[in-house]
Amino acid sequence: MVPVCPEQLGGMSTPRTSETLTGGRGAEVLDEGLRIIAPETRQDVTQYHVNGANYTREIAEIIGARVAYMKAGSPSCDINGVTGEVLRRAGIKVVRVP
Repeated sequence: MVPVCPEQLGGMSTPRTSETLTGGRGAEVLDEGLRIIAPETRQDVTQYHVNGANYTREIAEIIGARVAYMKAGSPSCDINGVTGEVLRRAGIKVVRVP
């Protein structure tokens, strides 16, 4: 197992705001321009999530990952989040963990 944090890889700090993907999925962020807005700051943080998802895919491809275990409820890490969608499109099986 290789743990990664797509939000950190994308440039977000820790701790960070508590974004959620309300009314959409990662596919809609990638394909339709759905935006991810941090509720506390009203900042558009979409690009952080997209960049982190792409870096995570690159890492997965480098190490030859075939399965990714994703954290439920995250706009990046949920199986329906941005990273989950990017990994699925790369042919990696995505599994949700509580």
